[in-house]
Amino acid sequence: MREQILITGSSGLLGQEFRRFLPEENAIFCSHSQLDITKIEDIRQFMEVNPIKYIINCAANCNAEYLEEHPQDSYLINELAPHNLALVANEYGATLIHFSSDYVFNGKQSIPYIEIDQTSGLSVYGCSKERSEKDLLSICNSVVIFRTAWLFSEFGRDFVKTIKQLGSKQDLSVIFDQIGSPTYAGDLAKHVLDILPQIQQGTKEIYHLSNEGSCSWYDLAHQIVRGFDLNCKVTPIHTGEFPQKAKRPSYSVLDKSKVKSDFNLSIRHYSDALDECIWRIKNMIK
Repeated sequence: MREQILITGSSGLLGQEFRRFLPEENAIFCSHSQLDITKIEDIRQFMEVNPIKYIINCAANCNAEYLEEHPQDSYLINELAPHNLALVANEYGATLIHFSSDYVFNGKQSIPYIEIDQTSGLSVYGCSKERSEKDLLSICNSVVIFRTAWLFSEFGRDFVKTIKQLGSKQDLSVIFDQIGSPTYAGDLAKHVLDILPQIQQGTKEIYHLSNEGSCSWYDLAHQIVRGFDLNCKVTPIHTGEFPQKAKRPSYSVLDKSKVKSDFNLSIRHYSDALDECIWRIKNMIK
């Protein structure tokens, strides 16, 4: 029987991108309703009948605002679920691929973060992802964690669709003093699949992986407005002018030197990737 890849959280933004690139005969795609990864026995039963070599965990709750008031939900999906996957991966000799976030950093640096920089999450979500990283590196025999940031895609609800929807009805005020590394989920999925065959069993690593370039939410909104030909004004505002429950890092640009060097990756600029994403949304191409 062919060894397969398990994609958890397959109905989410990133999971759907993996579906674009992975043939069905090489992968099993599981949404939460198909496999509840907060229940370790459910994972064991699944692995018992499926020869899985790689578990790619796309399941996550990234809604920092919601999680600030619902920390138990963050624990369940962002900590307990990957913990369970790691334990079962050990039992069946699988490698776990997990995704973390730029929100593990506090944003006090002024140069791009490298993998070994100190983490210090500012929010429930950021702290949850930070704890999960440490846990997985401690307990999992074979794990690669990709820190990424500011994910956008033609699938699901994200910043691109929010700006498109709001900008079609009203002028916009968008934060200009948070700087990060936008990431097209399609590029992220493709790069991870390119890297996968090069990962040795027993690896324990963290890599930063986003598109090239950095910008503010205001800059990103401007490109989205132009891309969709929206007739709205975009006004820059300070973080303090936009009430939010969860604190965000003011600077969380990711340095990708390590992943590019180790796997000879060529990564395109976020602006080019965003143009493609907008084109796909316009043409309803998936």
